[in-house]
Amino acid sequence: MIDAVTAAGDPAIAMTGFVTVFEISRWSNGLLADELFRLGVGVSALIGGVGGAIRALRKDKGRSRGELVPCLFLTAWAVFWLMLHNFPRMYGHIDALAAAYRHHRYEVVEGPVTVLHEQPEHGHASGDRIVVGGKTFEVNFFYATPGYRQTISHGGVLRAGAYARLGYVGEDIVRVEIRKR
Repeated sequence: MIDAVTAAGDPAIAMTGFVTVFEISRWSNGLLADELFRLGVGVSALIGGVGGAIRALRKDKGRSRGELVPCLFLTAWAVFWLMLHNFPRMYGHIDALAAAYRHHRYEVVEGPVTVLHEQPEHGHASGDRIVVGGKTFEVNFFYATPGYRQTISHGGVLRAGAYARLGYVGEDIVRVEIRKR
């Protein structure tokens, strides 16, 4: 139950008894910022490699073309880097989840949290497996997702006995609300 002081200070808590602890956005978990940084690294390397190769090829024919090898290596590495990270897929995933949340196209479950498996702090195992309202979720701290990923060992609120309301799209949790006592 919520005390009168807390309820008076926050009308949303007073009306629902729930506190929102996570809402997805494009910038959740720093994933978009990380992806933009990685994209910048790849594009910079590609520009540097191609630019260097063009400069090396434009030099007088009497000079050594030894500068070309590192430029071609950098270009190949940049292409590999950009393909490896599959930026369009990740940006699409982030955008789809954020848009679904923004336009209320997500499902909601509510109930007490049951923990079936807890992920160790160091990882090397599957994530926390929890059940809320008959629906099973896996919360993995080491999975790159804009959705909720705070495991119990990393300060997550979805612990055994907590009463939660979760908004989700597919397997991704886009909103976490916890009932205050």
